[in-house]
Amino acid sequence: MGKLLISTTYLMLILSCVESCFLLRSLYVIVPEIIPPGYQVAKVETVGCDLKSVQLTVKDPSFTIKSNGAVVALKSVSVGERGRIFSVSARDNSGLENKMEVHLVHSTILKRHRRGQGSLNGSRRRACFLIPPWHVVENDEGSYPKLIDRGSYSPDRRYWYFIEGEGVDTYPTGVFSMDTDTGALFLLKAVDREEFPAYNILMIVFDRHTNAELDEKAPLRVIVDDVNDNAPEFVGPLHFTVPEHCSAGTVVGVVSATDRDQIYTDHVKIKYTLVSGSDMFTIHPETGVITTTTNTLDRELKDNHVVTVKIQDMNGAPNGLFATSTATIALSDINDNPPTFMKSTYNVTVQEDESEKLLLRIPVQDKDLINTSNWMSKFVITKGNENGNFRIVTDPQTNEGLLYISKPLDYEKTNDVQLQITAQNVASLNGSSATWQSIPVNVNVKKVDAVRAGLGQQIGPSILTRDPLTRRALTSPHTPTTFSQLFSQSPGREQQTARSVSFGLLGIMTVLCLVVLLLLLFLVLAFFCLKKREKLQLYDSGDTGGIPLKSNTEAPEDSTVRIVMCNQCLRFQVF
Repeated sequence: MGKLLISTTYLMLILSCVESCFLLRSLYVIVPEIIPPGYQVAKVETVGCDLKSVQLTVKDPSFTIKSNGAVVALKSVSVGERGRIFSVSARDNSGLENKMEVHLVHSTILKRHRRGQGSLNGSRRRACFLIPPWHVVENDEGSYPKLIDRGSYSPDRRYWYFIEGEGVDTYPTGVFSMDTDTGALFLLKAVDREEFPAYNILMIVFDRHTNAELDEKAPLRVIVDDVNDNAPEFVGPLHFTVPEHCSAGTVVGVVSATDRDQIYTDHVKIKYTLVSGSDMFTIHPETGVITTTTNTLDRELKDNHVVTVKIQDMNGAPNGLFATSTATIALSDINDNPPTFMKSTYNVTVQEDESEKLLLRIPVQDKDLINTSNWMSKFVITKGNENGNFRIVTDPQTNEGLLYISKPLDYEKTNDVQLQITAQNVASLNGSSATWQSIPVNVNVKKVDAVRAGLGQQIGPSILTRDPLTRRALTSPHTPTTFSQLFSQSPGREQQTARSVSFGLLGIMTVLCLVVLLLLLFLVLAFFCLKKREKLQLYDSGDTGGIPLKSNTEAPEDSTVRIVMCNQCLRFQVF
């Protein structure tokens, strides 16, 4: 296939309204000196023609033309020194016919003429073809082909012209064509500056009489002028973070935008505005930097703010293209809320012999972000624990303070302890005038009597007391076993042990008193029985068989009584 030397040019004539199909006026093609059969010489391009209805014909019998416009040699064709010319015609359904001349020039002719040119003439010719840039407007909606304004350039009629390069025979092809006789450049279709901002074309000039190519190819640059056809676009994420209670004027973030139109023009000059959220934030109209306008942003009231940003080119002019989007501004937490107690004071009772026992759970509230150092509590006993009898730790699950008795108290030394407990955070307070809060805790010490201290000291708390946090007994495994503990080791006796231990000191004293009374009653009965046995033996020692005789000195009443008593004794003895 021969190299295309002449790009397509279109005849711009004022025709009747029925004419709609156009052909090139002429086409110059470089071909071998001997064209073999089947060789594609050129391809005829049409504009405004319906390829299904148009009829293409070639006047030279040595060539044929296909439906797609390809001109192919039917036999071997010799191209002389002066070249070879034939015509191609196109006829549509209206009956109108357009013709185009095809000029075949073989490469040996061009090389010979190129070698014969002098340096002086070459310099003059180079000066003649310094062409200023030509301009086309992108996305032009006018009819095509469209003649491109040549400005002050006027071609020389002694030459014929063809073009090659971008937009002609290299990507993107089919954009430009040139009238080989007049040198007029035509735009064949709409162009997009954002896709291809400029086209670099080479214009090759031939002597019309000798078909000789001149020394230099004239560079021709076609610049696509921009129109504002692209709205600005946001670039990057629109998610920002700023600390709560930050000062007014704090930078939140930067909104970035771009515009595909030509740089350094108003088409890409973007103005930034806030459609919503301007009560707490502002945006710089040129840089897109968002800043705060207040220091009252409170995460505990509202942790996220959504603002609407508008970007508009033409520096915000009414005819400028625009786009909108939402930006999310998250407030990060600072420790501006100290923990607060649920009650103003606490009272608790402890026995003087107790140790390592949980006395009190102290709940607190904190508005800061949960499970952070701003929320986690830290409790301190600030007063009343000079001897180290108490300790307090934090429950990691509930954030409560756990008050323990760590060393036993002595009732004789003190029966009431006034503690002051302060609730703090792991992190220091920030951005707030609030201070750490404290509450009093009154610890009432209960006296343990001697009986419980000696016999029952190991009963009760040492067995039954359990840590509410761990649910384990606080009693050491080495604690001596008491009689109640031994009793509770029997199967099925656990509930009896708990009831017996629950009697306390008063129950023990009551049991002891009952035991003493029973012993005294037993002793009285035993003594009475011994006395009766002695009397019985004394009466049985006489001859009368234990029956008293009547004496002259005894009164009648006395003898009767004795007889009765003796009879009773006898009956008692018989019984």
